[in-house]
Order: sequence, then structure tokens, then C-alpha cells
Amino acid sequence: MNAEDLDGRLTIITGKKETGKSHLAKILITSLAEYGAKVIALDINGEYIGLSMRVDGALSDVADKHIVLTPGENFRVSMEDAGLTTILDILRYILNTPATSLREFIRLWGLVKRINGRVTLRGLIDAVGRAQLHESVRDALMNRLLSLEATRFFDDENPIKLDSTINSVKEGGIFVVNLSKISSHGRRIVVEYLLSKLSTLLRDGLIDPLFLLAEEAHLYLRETYWDDLITRMRHIGIFPILVTNQPDTIPETIYRQADNIFLFNFTNESDLNYISKTARIDSDTVKLIAKALPPRHCLMIGKMVNDLPIVVKVREMPLKMLGETRLVFGLRS
Repeated sequence: MNAEDLDGRLTIITGKKETGKSHLAKILITSLAEYGAKVIALDINGEYIGLSMRVDGALSDVADKHIVLTPGENFRVSMEDAGLTTILDILRYILNTPATSLREFIRLWGLVKRINGRVTLRGLIDAVGRAQLHESVRDALMNRLLSLEATRFFDDENPIKLDSTINSVKEGGIFVVNLSKISSHGRRIVVEYLLSKLSTLLRDGLIDPLFLLAEEAHLYLRETYWDDLITRMRHIGIFPILVTNQPDTIPETIYRQADNIFLFNFTNESDLNYISKTARIDSDTVKLIAKALPPRHCLMIGKMVNDLPIVVKVREMPLKMLGETRLVFGLRS
């Protein structure tokens, strides 16, 4: 298949566990990077952090294109870089801040900006502590700001600039956002910032269009972002590759807009029903093929094969593969 078949498209990779979905995803993003594309990979299991190494211990062909960003370590951002709109979305959708408290937060943001010349997380915490607020509003804001501080993702003294990081790699790049070390709500905070910031950078022409690989996105993507990701964000230059072993966690409307589907083995009837009714070919045919697929084989459906479904075997890779299931008896011969 051609790399252009994924460009500007919505691609979905799905199948039950241990059939080869992540393996295929790694082949796709490393190949795209080698062809000059840039890929943001949201990595919740630490599966993509080893792509710079081969299995023999040598550096891989994408080693100079592979950057791992770990929130709270080498990936920290300032409050002003995030901006008021993104912070409000985090407070509203992720931390469930009441509307009354949000209105006070907007006022305090402006107050801190006027007094200090810039907005910092510590400045906001101090302002909440000093301001004349109803006790319930003060508690609501203070608890949530301290939650943001606890993530260690916000650093007003030594932040990175996302556009500089992305543009530091000239000819293709894989930017792995390592979400494996942070809490579930911390993941959602980072992704909220990331999608908002990428949208702004693309609209302003500060970065080139890119691919966004998201495994099990329902674990960190708020529901209202699904249609936004597929419509508005795709229009400005974010092209999603969604990977899941739970097909019903992706809204049916998203499947209907999918340009390409890589379907691995499924034996569960409800999963097969969900997938087959959104495919562009006969649903009974999809079910029969999917049930019979051996590991590391998938059914390719969509524009990449001109709507003529093809079963393919996924090739091996010499790269260091992390993320395989660790077994109790895995070391026994």
C-alpha cells in the first residue's frame, strides 16, 4: 500500500487482544516517519518507547526520528502556553468544576495577569487563597489547582515549546507521548492540552500536518472530542489512526466515516456485528473472514485497497517490541 493512502484519512485498526494490532501500528508509523511524515503517538502502555532500538541492541533506522515525551519529566508546559480556554476545558470536562467556580476562575486569571504580568499555576493558587470568595468556591478551585500541580505537567519556569520540539526533527518524526507513568485523569489532562495545542499550531501554520496514533482512546479522550477529532481536526491537518480491541468504544458514527479499516481476528459475535455493519462490504463476508484470521493476519478494507477487501500477513519487524503481555510462566522452557 502507498503512504498516501493514509494521508488525510481516518484509519482504524481493531481486533481482539494479541492478534497483532500494535505490531501493525508500529510498522505503519515507522514507515510513515521514514517517508517524511510526523506522527504523534499517544502511548498508554509504554509500547512505543523502544522504537529507536533493534532487537539485537543496535540503533534502528528511525532512532534519529524517535522522541519520547514523558509528562512530568521532559514534557512540561506553562499555564500561559496552555491558555485560558484549554485550562477551562480541563477544569470543566475533566475535573468537573462547577460553573460558579469557573466564572471566578476566569476573573482570577485576568487579575493575576494584570498584577504579575503573566499567569502561573503558583500565582493562581496564591490568588485563590487571598481572594474574597465563597468558601465552597475557594475549596473547589484550590482542590483542582492542587490536582493540576500534582501532575507535575505544568511548569512555568522550565516548560518546553511543543512546536519547537516537533520542528526539531526535519524529515519525518515519531513523537511518543508516554502516558504509562501517570494517572487516568492525568492522561486526560495531557491529551486535552495536546489536542488543543496541536489545533492552534496547525491553524497558525507553525507546524505541518501530522498523524495522530491513539490506542484505546476512550480511556483518555472525552466524548465530545470524537466528532471534533474526525471533522474539524482532520480538516486542519490531524489525521487519526485509532487502535482498539474494544470496537464498541468508538462511536458508530466514527466507523461510518473511516476511510481505512485493518480488521484482525474477532470471535465475539457482538464485536463482529458492530464492525461488520459499518464496513463497505457485505457484513456476512466480514464476519466469516474475521473469525478465520490467524494471528498477524488482517483484512484490509477501504480506500487503501480501492474498496476491494484483501487479507494480508503482517510482516515481522527488527525493532525492539515493548508491550507484549507478560506471563507468569513466560520464562519457563
